[in-house]
Amino acid sequence: MKTYNVGIIGYGGFGEFLKNSWEKLDNVKVTAVADQVADRNPGGGIKFYNRWQDLLEDGQVDIVSVATPPKSHADIGCAAMEAGKCVLIEKPMATTLDDARRIIETRDRTGVAASVDYMLRFNPICEMLAIFGRENVLGQLRHVNVENYAQDEGLPASHWFWDSDMSGGILIEHAVHFIDLVHSLTEQRHVHVTGFCHKRNDKQEDQVLACAHYDGGLIATHYHWFARPGFFEDTSIRFNYDLGQIDLEGWIPLAGTVSAMVNSQTKERLMELPGLKGNHICSVDEVKDMSRPEGWGNVNTTGSKQKVRCGGIEYDVEAVVEDRFEIGKSKQQVYSDCLRGILNDLICKIENPDYQMRVRLEEGLSSLEVAWLATEFGRSN
Repeated sequence: MKTYNVGIIGYGGFGEFLKNSWEKLDNVKVTAVADQVADRNPGGGIKFYNRWQDLLEDGQVDIVSVATPPKSHADIGCAAMEAGKCVLIEKPMATTLDDARRIIETRDRTGVAASVDYMLRFNPICEMLAIFGRENVLGQLRHVNVENYAQDEGLPASHWFWDSDMSGGILIEHAVHFIDLVHSLTEQRHVHVTGFCHKRNDKQEDQVLACAHYDGGLIATHYHWFARPGFFEDTSIRFNYDLGQIDLEGWIPLAGTVSAMVNSQTKERLMELPGLKGNHICSVDEVKDMSRPEGWGNVNTTGSKQKVRCGGIEYDVEAVVEDRFEIGKSKQQVYSDCLRGILNDLICKIENPDYQMRVRLEEGLSSLEVAWLATEFGRSN
């Protein structure tokens, strides 16, 4: 088995987390890092460069991980590919659509493998939701609502995060993770995007909202607010389908709840959610209709509950499931597993050019376009 030497450009806290996650892979070795801060030299036999350009000249490096502030992603990623290095670019792949297209053009011209770090696609819960979407387990996906109340304790006003030229803003730097998660669950394409932005002061745009309408009727809303202490962070994601809803907890989902109408086939698929016990299932005939108060007149209650119409589509259902599920691992373990998954996805492409990657640069462009359109709309209105 070939061992791939990885060089990490940008060795802040996240760069170090990448190294710690990837060093557990048998087919990967982190051999070099580059950072302008000399104190970030990891030692331990890992080569250290003050200039990222010098790392690209290291003939032993096979794969370059770009973990610098977003504005530099395009220049470093393209230079790495020009140097013959395969590339994994941290999200967002760029801060402008032109730069994102430049990265794709460089990949096509050089023929090297490249990807974007949309590691949420490798979360076991998100993987099951993608399968549910392909198999129509819960019917059509109609609405996704993301609410992210994030910490800003590690983000002083001088941090590059608040510099829209460096980061692109919250929707581009951060929300693309969740926009891509929505895209991973559907083949629908966005047709209209709006947004709102709020600044707490001249430097810090801390509240943002994106609303995307897709060609199959799906509507996705993304709200992000960076203002809380770390211990009080909260992220919730609700997926509303014809036949129910699934709620995820945490920006790296570790657990959640499901409430859905199922038949015998779809119930078995639903049971594949990690840690779902299936202890709360009842026949649809036992479920009371509480949509109207007692005494409400002219309500037609005839017919079988086992034939339901949702969104104008008729479904066969037999039971209602209301239950909780959870992965059973820590946030660190799941995050690291996802990062190993995205790197192995890139390696599969390196070893087999015909391999269909789970995350392509085109996904990076699609999510960036939604974030960019929402940002432009919000700042101009």
